[in-house]
Amino acid sequence: MATTDENTGGGEPIRYQLTLGEAWQRIRLDENAEADSKAYLDAVFASVPAEAAEAARGLIEARLTTQIMAGRAKGGIDFYIPAPKVGAGPLPALTVMVAEVKIPTVTVPEPADIVARVAAANPTARTGVIAGMPAVRIDRSTGVDDSVPTDADDDEDESGSRGGPRHIEYVLPVAGDAQHRWLSIALTGQAGPGGDEAKVDAAVAAFDQAVSELVWE
Repeated sequence: MATTDENTGGGEPIRYQLTLGEAWQRIRLDENAEADSKAYLDAVFASVPAEAAEAARGLIEARLTTQIMAGRAKGGIDFYIPAPKVGAGPLPALTVMVAEVKIPTVTVPEPADIVARVAAANPTARTGVIAGMPAVRIDRSTGVDDSVPTDADDDEDESGSRGGPRHIEYVLPVAGDAQHRWLSIALTGQAGPGGDEAKVDAAVAAFDQAVSELVWE
């Protein structure tokens, strides 16, 4: 799925393609946010009579509005939430936020230097190359021991369910960008009431795979 979006700050669009798959529904954080939110709510309550769905729909709509406003305030470009699927059971309370990151520096530093500094300040960070650019992955999930450095050459044991809130963020520079902007792609959330931690583990693994296949447009 191509995602070509105008940066909410009013500058030149940051154009990227992140393929999360049919399990996710995209909410654009520009002038299309209201229409995207309505489409999502229509799908969630498609099989529920309007009168019966009114209260629950209003509650979810208010939460979406709050998340959209918060995302915009943080330079958000796109916001992804689990797509409704009949018979799939409770949805994990997960979100993916794609946002512009501003690096506060007087001069333009080398991207690799910034990635190295971020990694050095975060013991759970891993570095690598994504879409041809140096990138860092930071795992701030509950239960991760951030006092123990992560060896980037070792495979993480992600087969076991960790439980608790997850927060995984990738940060990388935008390729060929005259404004020297950076992109943040972050997954946050947890299984939620009645949720399945195995589904969250699978979502994290799929998220990592999708980000590794990020391309610029």
